[in-house]
Amino acid sequence: MVVPGPDEVSRSFAKSLADSIKGSLCEPAYKQFPDGEQYMRLTCDVKGADVIYVKTMLPSQDSSLVLSALAADSARSSGAERVTLVAPYMAYARQDRQFLPGEPVSIRSVLRALWAAGFSHMATVEMHKPDSLRQFPGASVNVRPYVFMAEVLGIRSSNYVVLSPDLGALERAKMLAEHLKVPYDYIEKERDRITGQVTMKVKQLDVSGRDVIIVDDIISTGGTVSKAAEILRDQGARSVTVIVAHAVLAPGAEERLRSAGINNVFAANTTPAQGSFVRQVDVAPLVARELAGIMGVSNNEQ
Repeated sequence: MVVPGPDEVSRSFAKSLADSIKGSLCEPAYKQFPDGEQYMRLTCDVKGADVIYVKTMLPSQDSSLVLSALAADSARSSGAERVTLVAPYMAYARQDRQFLPGEPVSIRSVLRALWAAGFSHMATVEMHKPDSLRQFPGASVNVRPYVFMAEVLGIRSSNYVVLSPDLGALERAKMLAEHLKVPYDYIEKERDRITGQVTMKVKQLDVSGRDVIIVDDIISTGGTVSKAAEILRDQGARSVTVIVAHAVLAPGAEERLRSAGINNVFAANTTPAQGSFVRQVDVAPLVARELAGIMGVSNNEQ
């Protein structure tokens, strides 16, 4: 049984997920009290059932976490056999270690709290650092959407080159490039020690006349991707396409992307759609497939 959060992204994702696993969809009752506290109530009989709660955690990360905890508690107390969280976008994932003395490891705190609330399994789409999921005591999966998105979009050509915006994200580019059977590389950043000016260049490959795909986990301001696209165009790239897991898009980001010479931006449907330039790809069927692996069931058993 699939239970959606109250926002449109979670509802749409939950419906697609339910269709993919041939499961039923249960719409809870939600409301907010005058003092701002959240309320939810399951309206379906979940006794003995596998319950999958779908809640993307952007925007309103704190509220999303509270609602998820309430949903887990409600399902458990109503007799659900097990409760799984599907968080297309996971909150607090960027604070994955202690950068300064006295800081919390935020994602560790959040994942342990979700476990304590009653979730035994969870899936998320492209967590900032996939290793962070080790902090969740139950079974979990980090779903990497890039190959699936390329398949849905029908991307296939020997003229492509796949790039990551930095060395740390090279694994994402490699994954897609190996699927497409094309070269891959990363964009190297250098800072002038005297002027402080940052320059960017492709580490090894020649992109002249090539169709370039930039792969990344998240676009927020769009600054890095836009700068990279401008440089690639200067180096003779024929086209620039961006495939990203999460398009958060801070104010001004869409226009920045438009003006950088980028032909297409494709994002997974993990966050609210914004503007017309970024096209979303439904990755719920992929999440359904990955969930089946960690839950030990086939798609039509839930």
